[in-house]
Amino acid sequence: MKRVRKSKTARRGTVMSVLGGSFLTREDFSKIFPFLVYLTVLLMLIITNAYIAESTSRAIKKNALQLRDLRVEYIYTKSAYTKESTQTIMIDKLAGDGLKESLDTRVVTENGERKTENGEQRTEQ
Repeated sequence: MKRVRKSKTARRGTVMSVLGGSFLTREDFSKIFPFLVYLTVLLMLIITNAYIAESTSRAIKKNALQLRDLRVEYIYTKSAYTKESTQTIMIDKLAGDGLKESLDTRVVTENGERKTENGEQRTEQ
């Protein structure tokens, strides 16, 4: 099977018809035109999809970094809060305001009676 080579003049004529626009007036082009429009729309959709995918990928990476930073900040803040809210530190902080830790463990019931944690009723002094 031998390849048939186009001559230089035939190739030059094809290039000139594309550049000159004369290929648009041929009957063959009018049959192919809807297919070319279809291909053009598909190419535009592929390009749009690639652009959206890249921007979504960038947003995911950005959000992942932000999430990591916020997680570190949350852990640090939670640790600091836990440390600052321990009973001994709260007692030291409130001692300056005149408050002190109650050593008597009384519980007030719904009817207003005061009892100790073990259930004994106590009277006010």
